[in-house]
Amino acid sequence: MAREWQQTKLAEYVMPNEVYYQSIWAVRDFERMAGRLRELEAEDASRGDSVKEAAAPYLTGSDRDDRRKERMILEQRVEGIRRALMTIPREYRSYVISNIVMKNPGTTFPNRMWRIWKQRFLYQVAHNLLII
Repeated sequence: MAREWQQTKLAEYVMPNEVYYQSIWAVRDFERMAGRLRELEAEDASRGDSVKEAAAPYLTGSDRDDRRKERMILEQRVEGIRRALMTIPREYRSYVISNIVMKNPGTTFPNRMWRIWKQRFLYQVAHNLLII
């Protein structure tokens, strides 16, 4: 696998490598997190539960709390990544996501501007997920 490199031209968006890689992996894990969140929402809807009050008789207090925590964490992470994605101009979103998730090197992309947007996007992801 090729190594990920930060764009260092924009000094205000350069992050510690540990934070940079956490942002990369959060974005790569986005689909799984969104899917799990949909599962939790569907289960809660089928039982008539809400995030505020899970009333399933077979769940103990601790199980309900764990499900609520998991759902809240997933909501925060998914929403944080979505908000960061909305900061990228529409024409560069697919290039940035393709590079991060599909590990596309970007040699076929029409220009190099997507790299700057990738750096800004990952910085915003780190900021939204409170890891920077």
